[in-house]
Amino acid sequence: MKPLETDRLILRPFTEHDMEIHRIIFSDPDVCHFYCGETRTREETQEWLIHRKWQSHYDEDLGFLAVVRKADDQIVGLVALQLSVSPWLRFEEDLNRSFHPLTIELSYAVGQIYQQQGYATEACRALIVYGFAEMRLPRLTNGVSEENIPTNRLCQKLGFRQIKNVHPIKPGLVWILDNTMIETLHL
Repeated sequence: MKPLETDRLILRPFTEHDMEIHRIIFSDPDVCHFYCGETRTREETQEWLIHRKWQSHYDEDLGFLAVVRKADDQIVGLVALQLSVSPWLRFEEDLNRSFHPLTIELSYAVGQIYQQQGYATEACRALIVYGFAEMRLPRLTNGVSEENIPTNRLCQKLGFRQIKNVHPIKPGLVWILDNTMIETLHL
């Protein structure tokens, strides 16, 4: 995925030298609880970074980006557009579909000491514009636990709406954001 820039942030592909992400995200049980379930060892984070470097080399459009503060080159988190085949997801509008939906999920994680400073909002907005204007994605999704109140608030702030997941194994609500830019881009 190509680097993106906002007023305060650089969103860039990860390198194998970005082990700071371990301290900021993957060693913090409170951040990992909602983002990836459990903390990771330094070795697991190093493997994750190797995979992200490979992914960014071979997939120009999707993947993970380091969220780096311009003022001091500090990594504050990560943001991603991830391809997902979701066997647990079934929208009411797709009840007759005989296959699992292919979705693009917007995901992010910001280190605790950098939260509530608008970094997640700024980074996610940049990825939404990239996904909708440049990639022409029709829709983004975000599966968020009900207990994750800050991310649910962020989804609302970003313009996502909740729709019903009618799959019998994992019913509930899913955040979606439809691309309204398509009409203005004359696609």
